[in-house]
Amino acid sequence: MLALITPLIERGVIDNTSRGVTHLTFWGIDGGEPIDIILEGNCLPDIAGCRVTFTNLQTTHKQTTDHPVLSQLRNHAKGLVQAGDITLSRRMPEPDNRRALANLLSIEFFVQRDTRILIETADFNYELSLPQWNMSWEEANTQAFLNMEALRDHVSLNVRKFLGPSMLMIQEEKLPSCSWDMRLNRAEAYMAIHPTIAAKYRYETGGQMSEAYVMDRNDLLNQMAAEDEAHMPPEPGTQREWDVLDFVQPEHAKAVKSAMRHQLFMETSRLTALVQKHVMVQENAGKAEAEAFVKRYAGVVSYILATILLTRQPSFPVDLASRRVQIIHRLILELCAQCRKVNEDIAAVFSEAAGVLITRLDEFAATFQP
Repeated sequence: MLALITPLIERGVIDNTSRGVTHLTFWGIDGGEPIDIILEGNCLPDIAGCRVTFTNLQTTHKQTTDHPVLSQLRNHAKGLVQAGDITLSRRMPEPDNRRALANLLSIEFFVQRDTRILIETADFNYELSLPQWNMSWEEANTQAFLNMEALRDHVSLNVRKFLGPSMLMIQEEKLPSCSWDMRLNRAEAYMAIHPTIAAKYRYETGGQMSEAYVMDRNDLLNQMAAEDEAHMPPEPGTQREWDVLDFVQPEHAKAVKSAMRHQLFMETSRLTALVQKHVMVQENAGKAEAEAFVKRYAGVVSYILATILLTRQPSFPVDLASRRVQIIHRLILELCAQCRKVNEDIAAVFSEAAGVLITRLDEFAATFQP
C-alpha cells in the first residue's frame, strides 16, 4: 500500500547529522503531537550529514480534530519502520513544462514493511545546514541498495497479500480453484503495484534496471546484462509499457500467452472491449454499481483464463474443469442482470455478446467431457 501524505504535513525536520541515524519530525495539519520517527540509515548523498528544516506549501486546510492517517502514523512511529530514499534532489518534469526538471523534496519510508509512506513535493521552502560528516562513495552505494531492497521487500509482501477480483470471488463464494488462479493473481498483483514503482524510477539514471530489480524481473535483468556484455544496448526510446504478461513467471508465460489465443478467451476479449467502451467510461467513475460490475467482470475473465490453462495440463481433472465451466455459465448470466442496473441502454448489446460467449463456453466444455 502506498500512502502519499504530502497534503497532511505542514512542516518537518530531517536530521541526519549523526552518521547511520536519520531522525524525522513532522507537524501535521491537525495540530496534534509531532510525529517522531528514528530510522537506521542515512539520507541520499545530497543531504547526508545535514539537518533540513522544510515547510510544505502544498498542504490542505487545517483541521481541529485528529486526522485518522496522522493518528495512525503517530501510533506506528515507534514500530517497525524502515528507511527509503530521503533527498532534496529527486528530479521530475514540471507539470506545465515537460522540458524543464524540478527538484523535489522526497521522503520515503516503510511502516510494518507493507505500507510505503511518501512525502513528495516541489512546492516547499527549506533551510539546509552544513554537513556534520561526509558520505563516502561506498556508503552512498550501500544506502541506495538498502533502500531499494526495502522497496523490493515491500512489493513482495504486498504481492503475497494481494487478492485480485478472481481470488476475492473464489474466497467469498467458495468457488473451486486451481493453481492457475494463484499464478494469475500474482501477475495481477505486480501489475497493480507497477505504476507507483515506474513513477519512482522513470527519470533516474539506470531507472529501468532498478525498476526491474524491485519488480522481481530477473529475466529482464539477465537480458540487460547480456546486452551490456555484448556492447549492444537497446536503442533510445525503445522502452515499452509493461503489461500483465510481463509479470507471469517465465516458466508459465508461454502457456498463458497461448491460452489467451484460445477461441473462448478471444470471445471473452470481444466482450471486454464492449465493457471498456460502455462501462469503463468517465461518467461512470466513482459510481458504486459500475465499479462493482467491472470488478466482478474482471474476476470472471481471470477465472475463464485459469480454466483454459487448467484444461491444457496433462491429465487434468475433468470434474473440476466441468464444475468451473458450470460456474462461469452462471456468472455470465449474473453479469447480464447486473449490467441492466449499470446501464440499461447497453444491457441488450451486452447480453447478446454474452450469449455468444456462452455458446463458445459450451463448445469448450464439449472438448473435455469424458
